[in-house]
Amino acid sequence: MAKNRNKQKNTVDNSQNTVNNGLQSALGIYGNHYVDNPLTSPMSLYYNSSPYLLTLNWVPLTYAYKSNGFIQTAINQIVDDAFRNDGLIIDTKALDTNELSRLKQALEDEGDIEAIKDVIRWGQLYGGGVLIANTDQNPELPLDEKQLKGKRLKFLSSDRWQCIANGISPEIAKSFTLTDTLTNPDNGGQKIDRSRIGIFTGVKAPYMLRAMLQGWGLSIFEAIIPPLTQYLKAMGVTLELLDEAKIDVIKIFNLASLLMSPNGEQQVTKRLQLVTDNKNYKSSIAMDSEDDYAQKQITFSGLPEMIVQIEHLVCAALKRPYSKLFGKGSSGFSSGEDDLENYNTIVDSEIRTPATALIKWVVNLRCLQLFGIELPDFIPKWKPLRVMSEKDEAEIKSRKLADYLQLADRQIMTKKQVAQKLTEEGIVLFSDEEIAAIDDTFEPENYNNPDDLLVD
Repeated sequence: MAKNRNKQKNTVDNSQNTVNNGLQSALGIYGNHYVDNPLTSPMSLYYNSSPYLLTLNWVPLTYAYKSNGFIQTAINQIVDDAFRNDGLIIDTKALDTNELSRLKQALEDEGDIEAIKDVIRWGQLYGGGVLIANTDQNPELPLDEKQLKGKRLKFLSSDRWQCIANGISPEIAKSFTLTDTLTNPDNGGQKIDRSRIGIFTGVKAPYMLRAMLQGWGLSIFEAIIPPLTQYLKAMGVTLELLDEAKIDVIKIFNLASLLMSPNGEQQVTKRLQLVTDNKNYKSSIAMDSEDDYAQKQITFSGLPEMIVQIEHLVCAALKRPYSKLFGKGSSGFSSGEDDLENYNTIVDSEIRTPATALIKWVVNLRCLQLFGIELPDFIPKWKPLRVMSEKDEAEIKSRKLADYLQLADRQIMTKKQVAQKLTEEGIVLFSDEEIAAIDDTFEPENYNNPDDLLVD
């Protein structure tokens, strides 16, 4: 009877100890699934964003531009491509042929186009470039454009850190201050009136960042910090691996005791030097029978492919083709034409279109300095970036020539007008004397029926 009581006393009631386990608690999924899920949580985007503005740290940007060739390429090449092969077309009806030729020559000789290119470069690198019209007039007063004819006019390129806007934004600042604090810290700078300043801002920034940037834009390298960091680290690791790719391991018998003896370090160093010299010169090694020699070599499998993928990330962030930035052609079945077409679109949207106002300002001031007049009808035009083959270019010229001759045959254009157009487009070149000698009248009597003017 006692035995049964003890058995009943040791019985455990499991009805109150039920364990409810599940996959949700094991994975730590509680509350709102869509908020807590790391794949859908907005906190992942926050963790991968940085409040640090590289644009405000112009010294690291300057040294990065100086030290990294592909950074220089990313900035300089897109600007050079925009203006390559006389890509900027300057044409106006306000000037005759000789005056227009003189204007183009002055823009080239005075370095106006190169100054514009420099300002765009600094706008890409620092988020803002500044062009200064330097004249004989007082720089602190508004520019008197009527007094420019025949006087000195030189355009100076600068950046937002050397030429500072005196206001909350360069667009509404009434003056700028040109400084040279690097060579003369006591120099307060030269105050320049806003009418003498042309600007080119970098990447447009939202309000909060624009306020921190004093109205300027962002450096193009602001958005490529993650892939750029990966690239620089990958190249650094590669260099370290190259240094350690092949290591000679020399095991010296009783090394610890040898180091504890007088001049032990010198003896070890001498032994290693002897082994190295014999290995390099005689391709043989002499050592004690108790010593040992081994060689370790590191393999680089997978590293080149990883570097290429990182380079593609850098190109995507900069919006530059791989062939343009790293000088490597397309592989596989791709000819690279699609990449170049996309790149040409970027050149038009990021360089040519934003530079329109700056170019108009420079050309009008140079025209005032040469002829005393402005060009109200001048709008910068550009040559297509796509380079055609000689065959395609010849076919286009032949088609244009046939079209102009047909217009002359139908009496829609005079022969003189056709000669002028052919010369302007470089299809058939006529001198001014030859064009002046060509008849500028129509000859309707050559048609038997007026309806022949409308049909081929």
